[in-house]
Amino acid sequence: MNSDNTYHISLINRYLAGEASEKEISELSDWLLADPENKKLFAEHKKINDAVMQEMIESKVDLDAEWDIIQKKIVQHGGKSVAFVPEKKNPMRIIWRVAAGLVLLLTIGFLLKMIIFDQPEQKQIIASTGVIEATLPDGTSITLNKGSVLSYPEQFAGDLREVELKGEAHFSVKHNPAMPFIVSAGDLRVEVLGTKFYINTHAPGGKIQVILLEGSVATYYKDSPENKTILKPGEKAEFTPTTKKIETTTKYEKYFMVWKTRSMKFENERLDRVVYTISRAYNQKITLVNPAIGNCRLTVSFEGQTLESVLKVLGSTLELKVTKRGDEILVDGKACE
Repeated sequence: MNSDNTYHISLINRYLAGEASEKEISELSDWLLADPENKKLFAEHKKINDAVMQEMIESKVDLDAEWDIIQKKIVQHGGKSVAFVPEKKNPMRIIWRVAAGLVLLLTIGFLLKMIIFDQPEQKQIIASTGVIEATLPDGTSITLNKGSVLSYPEQFAGDLREVELKGEAHFSVKHNPAMPFIVSAGDLRVEVLGTKFYINTHAPGGKIQVILLEGSVATYYKDSPENKTILKPGEKAEFTPTTKKIETTTKYEKYFMVWKTRSMKFENERLDRVVYTISRAYNQKITLVNPAIGNCRLTVSFEGQTLESVLKVLGSTLELKVTKRGDEILVDGKACE
């Protein structure tokens, strides 16, 4: 596709003239959806086209006068003047052709308006600085982890509720059997009626993880919806986009949603694992200056405390020195025997 608008202006004109193929109409639709400025350009050309069509309809053409002019035309042929008398056209036929073309144009315009201009406005929820909780138009509750983005329509229409996720989120979907809820994550689709589940589109290794907490979900790739993997509560599905593989298991990280709950309970756990979980809970980079202290073990629990409170507990329990350097927290101390 050409980078400038010349090609698309030509495509708009073909569409307005009723000459665009089904493929060209589909291509035009994609282009219009890609940028609001494209819609403005289309609207300008349609306005001009509508004005021309209106002028054609309102103009009064004297068909008899036109016929007299045609009869008087002479064509030079073989050095002789020969009167050229074309077949007289039926005025009603001309009118019907214009009317039929106008009906076709209005019909296509109405359909394209329904497809493009009447689509609900797309909105976004962006968790740029921290965890965000929100409610979608259908009553579905979501929690986005820091750095995540959810796109959704201003109002759900039709027979589907479809949203797009980039990042990490927890969903509590409002039950509606007549309108399934679908989360798009790249080529992956997660379809539910009413349930609670977790999705991470940025899982290690470029994978996508879905963990079902309650209810039932069907997972599949958009180009093969017939090959669905059904999850049960407590199961995790892991997707590898490059190979299109879907693997399920009941084993997964215990604190996969600690960023939402900030609830942690450690029993004789290694410090490096504790620090990793805390960093996940508060979206904070925490570094062990002396890696040897990672072998230290401790038993402790946290329930919704602030990060400062959690770090004070760690420092006093294992006699650690906690300092801050820019956006990073440094933890230092002596190795445990």
